[in-house]
Amino acid sequence: MSQVNQTQQNKTIITVLKCLKCSYSVERQFREGDFVLKIDGTCPNDGSPLYIWGIYAKSVNEKK
Repeated sequence: MSQVNQTQQNKTIITVLKCLKCSYSVERQFREGDFVLKIDGTCPNDGSPLYIWGIYAKSVNEKK
């Protein structure tokens, strides 16, 4: 396996959602079709729309 493939396998893609009105935010696994500023769900605190604030790669520790 090449070095690039090994590096990609050690990462997971995270989507960050934030509320349009309050300070609520949550992270979840990236889903196909996610893009920044997409409206995706409602805030559990005040019912306002949640939008995708950011998408990033996170390293996965292989220590088990």
